[in-house]
Amino acid sequence: MRLKKTLLVSAATCAVLAGPAFTGTAAAASNVTAEDVSTTWGYAEVKAAWRLNPYKLDPLYLYVKDKAADGHSVGVRLITTGDAGTHYFPIHRVSTGAGTAWGATSYANPGGWISTARIELCQMEGSTILKCVSSGIMYPAFDDSTNS
Repeated sequence: MRLKKTLLVSAATCAVLAGPAFTGTAAAASNVTAEDVSTTWGYAEVKAAWRLNPYKLDPLYLYVKDKAADGHSVGVRLITTGDAGTHYFPIHRVSTGAGTAWGATSYANPGGWISTARIELCQMEGSTILKCVSSGIMYPAFDDSTNS
């Protein structure tokens, strides 16, 4: 019985001491960026986790909400720029009606290095886009090009 307790305590001590060696300081830094956009007729937000080599945003959370009872629907789409050029992802739309909303977690893989990402909140009539408003631009969390 005493041997089992000693082994258990030794294993727990090793795990505590070895843990930082496997996670490193880079794991402690946040790699998630977020932006939102709001108008009188809608609201949208995005939260994106950037990979160390940003070929993929994973996980990627998108949310959109209709704020006006005006007969129009609202949608949100992700736009990335990078090696694959400017990539417009499909619009995720909610039906008309103030207070209707949609949100989901997924990922984005535009087929190359991602240098920027943003969302557009779009007001729509059916499948026709009436107007869009862009969020601020997100950069990889480890990119220092904005600190000039």
